[in-house]
Amino acid sequence: MKRWFWSLCAGLAVAVLAGPSQAAKVLVITGDEFHEWKKTAPLIKELLAKAGHSVDLTEKPGKDLTADNLAKYDVLVLNYRDTPKGAKDNPESVWSDANKQAFLDAVKSGKGLYVHHWSSSAFTADNALNKEYEKALAGGWRKQGNHGKKHEFTVTVRKEHPITAGISEFKHNIDELYQNSVMFPDSEVLATAYSDASIDPKNSGKQEPMVWTAAYGKGRVVENVLGHDTTAMACPGFQTLLIRGVEWAATGDTKAPLADGFKK
Repeated sequence: MKRWFWSLCAGLAVAVLAGPSQAAKVLVITGDEFHEWKKTAPLIKELLAKAGHSVDLTEKPGKDLTADNLAKYDVLVLNYRDTPKGAKDNPESVWSDANKQAFLDAVKSGKGLYVHHWSSSAFTADNALNKEYEKALAGGWRKQGNHGKKHEFTVTVRKEHPITAGISEFKHNIDELYQNSVMFPDSEVLATAYSDASIDPKNSGKQEPMVWTAAYGKGRVVENVLGHDTTAMACPGFQTLLIRGVEWAATGDTKAPLADGFKK
């Protein structure tokens, strides 16, 4: 891989996707997450807006996750995890049971859902509503997910799909490589990465799912476990999967091209 590609991938400049896409109305849900959500959520919004979508961002899901408000959107993007610090610092980030039910009902009725990185670790207490949340997200980190030290790795496409069209693999910037994710039988794994035990003994020595799709009721769901921080999210391969994933979840197809700087 040429040196210039790695420089581009490691940089913090946003790669803009050019060309037509099927515009969708998007709600990015954040306000708590433990990671750098105050940086990653605005970057998600910026990337999607530059791809032609209409994007709102809420840091107050306790206020905004209502049936009436969610009805305005085609797709919901989760960049959220419930934490004690977040509940203290931003009380309106806390989801009530009514918020959870409105969210679940919206996806089940046909709203698209895109799950970013650690968002699949929210709401893991043992109750029926949280189990439904797990189903809606198609699993993911939950309680048992883990990763070794951050490093560069190759993401390999495993299934032909509109989200992965024109991609066989790409070198991904320094990131967390998630492993031991909860997977459901009906989920379709689109891309994996090898968790190399020679890099960290905590690693599984297996190909681990990075991106997969599923259905929750009538809703199309995409989970992408890449994107720990803005450095990881600067990689053109990640940006392609993000924007295509959101568009596909919203519309069932995607016309977004490969991100600027993507090297096949």
